[in-house]
Amino acid sequence: MKFKFVFSLVLGAAALSASAQQGGYQDGVDNYNAGRLDVAKIILTNTMNEPQTDKAVSYFYLGSIALDENNVAEAKKNFEAGVAANPKYGYNLIGLGEIDLRNGDKSAAEKQFKAGIETDKKNPALQTAVARAYWSVDPVKYAKEIDKYINKALKDSKNTEASVYVLLGDMKAKDNPGEAAGQYEMAITQDDEKGNVNREAYVKYANTYFRVNPAFAIEKLEEFNQKAPNSALAQRELAEKYYDNEQFGRACLQYGKYMENPNHFQNDEQRYAGLLFSAKEYDKSMATARKVLASDPENYFMYRVLMLNEAALEKWEDAVQSGDKLFGNPNAKLIANDYILYGKALSNTGQADKAVSIFEKAIQLNPDKPELLTELSAVYDRAGNQAKAVEVMKQYLDMGNGSVTDLLSMARRYQSLAGTQTYGSDEFNTSIGEALKYVDMAIEKAGDSLTSGSTASLWRAKGQMLLAKNDSKPDEAVVAAYNKALEYLNSEEKNKETYKPYYGEIYRVLGAYNIVNNDNAKAKEYFAKYLEIYPDDAAIAEAMSKL
Repeated sequence: MKFKFVFSLVLGAAALSASAQQGGYQDGVDNYNAGRLDVAKIILTNTMNEPQTDKAVSYFYLGSIALDENNVAEAKKNFEAGVAANPKYGYNLIGLGEIDLRNGDKSAAEKQFKAGIETDKKNPALQTAVARAYWSVDPVKYAKEIDKYINKALKDSKNTEASVYVLLGDMKAKDNPGEAAGQYEMAITQDDEKGNVNREAYVKYANTYFRVNPAFAIEKLEEFNQKAPNSALAQRELAEKYYDNEQFGRACLQYGKYMENPNHFQNDEQRYAGLLFSAKEYDKSMATARKVLASDPENYFMYRVLMLNEAALEKWEDAVQSGDKLFGNPNAKLIANDYILYGKALSNTGQADKAVSIFEKAIQLNPDKPELLTELSAVYDRAGNQAKAVEVMKQYLDMGNGSVTDLLSMARRYQSLAGTQTYGSDEFNTSIGEALKYVDMAIEKAGDSLTSGSTASLWRAKGQMLLAKNDSKPDEAVVAAYNKALEYLNSEEKNKETYKPYYGEIYRVLGAYNIVNNDNAKAKEYFAKYLEIYPDDAAIAEAMSKL
């Protein structure tokens, strides 16, 4: 999908930086539980010294992130800092026990687990945390221990401990997503009955069940948003699922709401800019990109977004400037589409020579897109290298391509090449002959498939090429081609307004032909029709007065 393609273009490997974190450390906890470890780490680190931060909690989750990254030394350091901050917060002791278990010292691990549970014997979630530690280290080897602590947590809570159901869901998520989603839904229900919103379970339900039934997953996230309307996590997750389900309009609107939340990140703004572009909200997309650039002027992804929008709006001068910034950034990871857009912008601003090398690189990066050869051919033509324009266009056609437009383009390339050659020379005759061959092929291929105006344009092109062959002197072949064009134009009333320039050209040529053939009355008739379209053409008016 084009939307997803654009979305990937603007995100890249952008660095994360928080716009603000008014939600405090809890946002870090939420993001960890949602599996967004990079975001969680930034929030937990940035909010560590805020007055409302529970440092023991923050250190535990930083330690858990370090374990997920296999940085055991960093994990140990964080868990120990958490114990120092609050020795009664048992999770950090359980974290240290998991490290002992990883190191093969089960005896030491069990002592840490026991100490952690004893900090709050009435909290069955600590039993669950121990079960999770065993499961994280080796779910097969420690299956008995996992079952023991899960059953203890369920018994102590009378089957109401939500964290148990989250763990059970995690244990099933890989092999049985439907069953896993059922466990997450049980966790949501148990906390809901206690007046709590289990953010972790909502997100994990959506992420797991999305593979089975996207509609149910989205419905659950919509419920999450209703229960936690100010949650940045809820807003973002719903926006992401709308996008993944190709509900791009809803995704764009939901991302707009999320952008108003102070707890969003810069890479989210980049995503939003891409979605706005895909939704053809070009001004808003550019405004979002410029907002990012105001604080991060080296963000080459946003210059890509600007160039995308400016090319779509055909603001080619602006697109060149954005392309210059993108291509001038030494850290930019350029992709094929960058070369395509930049090449078009250069070509459309008279910088055809520079555009040639850019398009050649685009073709090198896009061997599966032979249509780029037509672009390169056009650029060579604008650059004044008609021979190369013909060569590249022929390469494209020799691949088995050849729409009506392609064949007409080839005819035009040969016509341009003939214009650079001496009239009447062998080279000229060959080139103009090839031009007429390809325009005839285009006319034959078109048949009755085109509109009357489009078919008329093919016959008009043939008339122009015949004029070139005849040194701009209209003969019977030229007249026949132009009359055929006129026949198609006259077949629909709407063409008279749409194709005024075509009519004007045809009347002028037919008038000139009749002067050469001494039919002044007919010539005056055509010139009169011409002057109805272009009444200010003094040269034709004077010619007509002398007939």
